[in-house]
Amino acid sequence: MWIEPGYLILILLVTFVCMGMPIAFALGATAMILIIADPAVVPLIIGLIPFGGANNYLLVAALLFMIAGEVMNQGRIAEKLIAFASSLVGHIRGGLAHVNILTSLFFSEISGTATSDAAAIGSVMIPQMKKRGYPVAFAAAVTSTSATMAIIVPPSLNLILYAYVADASIAQLFAAGILPGLLVCFLLMMTAYLIAVRRGYPIEHGFAASRIAATGKDALVPVTLPVLILGGILGGIFTATEAGAVAALWSIVMAALLYRTLTVKSFVDVLRIAGKRSAMLMFIVATSTLLGWYLTNQRIPQDIAEAILGISDNYWVILLAINAFFLIAGTIVHGTPAILMLVPIFLPLADQLGIDRVHFGLIVTINLGIGQQTPPVASVVLITCAIAKISLAAILPSMLWFIGAMLIALTLVNVFPALSLWLPSVLL
Repeated sequence: MWIEPGYLILILLVTFVCMGMPIAFALGATAMILIIADPAVVPLIIGLIPFGGANNYLLVAALLFMIAGEVMNQGRIAEKLIAFASSLVGHIRGGLAHVNILTSLFFSEISGTATSDAAAIGSVMIPQMKKRGYPVAFAAAVTSTSATMAIIVPPSLNLILYAYVADASIAQLFAAGILPGLLVCFLLMMTAYLIAVRRGYPIEHGFAASRIAATGKDALVPVTLPVLILGGILGGIFTATEAGAVAALWSIVMAALLYRTLTVKSFVDVLRIAGKRSAMLMFIVATSTLLGWYLTNQRIPQDIAEAILGISDNYWVILLAINAFFLIAGTIVHGTPAILMLVPIFLPLADQLGIDRVHFGLIVTINLGIGQQTPPVASVVLITCAIAKISLAAILPSMLWFIGAMLIALTLVNVFPALSLWLPSVLL
């Protein structure tokens, strides 16, 4: 070729994305052009590689968890979790902000995606916070940043995809995401508290054990879902895909029969939304697998690893460079294609540095979670802006402190691998 394949891939991808082409098409078109133009590659693989990449049993779990999360959304189960969270933290200064964050943690353990979390929690909490006198930008910022926990704690879709790409244990990754997720929750709540004290935001009510008991009883059934998922996977009772099936079935039973909040019409909407999202996911998986195959065939991952190692032989300098790369990538590429496209490139380098693959998965996931909170992609932020009816520019100043809190969590996870590796070593 008249130009190095690595540079040509970058040029084609940037060109297609800037033209407005969907990322799945951009990945596929780039791979097809390069393969057809390379006389050393048989074009027949254009049809074989994508099918093989998408034909993976683990990816069925993504669809099933999408169904479970959307059932909980359509069935208005979030309202019960909000009431329970309010009884736990509503007595703290800036109570509704803490309720928002804690409810996001609860819902994250069901939905698996930040967008579902933001839509479900934001539609209830943002109007409530506005009524109580909170600035709308602050309410939207809390909702958007706390939704990031959905891609850190199990059953995170990003962790499922990482397990698929990195050939890592999904059970270990799910266990590894628990402590970092709790750390992010704590730091976000601390940030909200400091802002609330400074600005004089109200508390919601006094602490009452009776309120916790009453709301906890009502929220007990939804809370059993993450317990069922984690207990089953970590206990070796069922696989991640089987856990998705159990989660989907139990969420339907819960919303349709126990609470009677899921109608036939809303269930059809659940299947339509989950089917559409999973089709998008599988298309991205197929095309990114084709491009990934070509990258590997051209030894581009090894060349990148050598280039980064050429910068410095210091472990921390290289780790900082990897973090910076994924953080920047998260601002311009959605988490799904970023994992599918970039993890195979950087995984050999992580292995060479001696970074545990489970630990590396949490580093990648948190970086991409922070990245998606900033433009130009900012998919979660755009959802909360739509709910709050404010512009993207209006919400960004309020988000800076919360993004700072997540960067602290990211730093701690990098510096102390035990934050992500201790629980898997104990539970599995």
